[in-house]
Amino acid sequence: MGLKPVDLIKTLRKGGKPASGYLFLGAEPFYRSRCKQAIRDAVLGSDPDETAAVEVDLSERDLADLIDEARTQSLFVSERLIVGRGAEHAVPRTTGKAAKAEQQMVQDYFKDPEAGTVVVIEATRYDSRDRDEKRKIERVEKFFDSVPVHVELHPLTAGEAQFVGKHLARQMGVGIDPKVLASLVDMLGSDAFRIENELQKLSLYAGKDAAVTAADLDALVPEARQSGVFEFSQALAARDRARALLLLDTMSRAGMYWPLQLNLIAGLFRQALAAKQLGLRNSRQIASQLQTFGLGVWPERSRQIEGIVSRFRLNELREALIAIYEADKRLRSAVPDDRVAVEMLVMQLTR
Repeated sequence: MGLKPVDLIKTLRKGGKPASGYLFLGAEPFYRSRCKQAIRDAVLGSDPDETAAVEVDLSERDLADLIDEARTQSLFVSERLIVGRGAEHAVPRTTGKAAKAEQQMVQDYFKDPEAGTVVVIEATRYDSRDRDEKRKIERVEKFFDSVPVHVELHPLTAGEAQFVGKHLARQMGVGIDPKVLASLVDMLGSDAFRIENELQKLSLYAGKDAAVTAADLDALVPEARQSGVFEFSQALAARDRARALLLLDTMSRAGMYWPLQLNLIAGLFRQALAAKQLGLRNSRQIASQLQTFGLGVWPERSRQIEGIVSRFRLNELREALIAIYEADKRLRSAVPDDRVAVEMLVMQLTR
């Protein structure tokens, strides 16, 4: 079981001693950058010597180069941070003697690590939401199992992104209504880096002591100017065909990237199916029950799920998820017609 990035950051900021090695697993960049900075601060302090940190690109250099670098002592600094990027490239494709020798080399180092040196190995190419890539992550983790601490960097759930958004808004002193923040999170696909960037822009745009409004999103956030993903999913949830087709037209003309939006809509309908199967009827029950599964949802989202549960029968929800899957397949075909694929989906979901 890997360590959550939040727990790693808290431990180091409270003065915890860094481990001799960390393995970063996953493609989520927001917490990766913060974990890396927390380790750097804990190992090297706030004003490090330039020679104290070394990066090795494992897509271009051998794993042995990383270990040699870690073993190399410096005449100028007593603490060093060695970062190996692209660790996926260092994992042998076979399981023969050469592969075992490579793995043994890593094991031998961490049995007797260099004092004052911390090694961070980054395997950040694969996305755990993809089944095939998840297996590749597991293969990388198995190869580097001797690294003392494994840090899981999975994509943020909507609830986690909402939490990050609230935290960032407080840090920046940005006043933002929970509904507006929920819309921002939905628009940006729970991308915490984008959420941080857009909140910074919104705070400057709204001005000191002014609350960020939905109108500010429309004026400043590109996704909001594309007519709002939240409104589109809301129209589908209400089975409002005319509204959904109108939004589809505007979003298509604005160049909406539909595979990402279908992923968000699929998540919404999966949660609605779970709520329907559990016999949940109102937004409070939905929010409370999903929370027990680790699926935190904000109030506007739970009300949206409530609307779907009230308007779709159980078999219709199953059919809706199949329709979303088929639409996604059409979007990823050799010559996709995005507009037609999504329009067909709208017609199916709003019958």
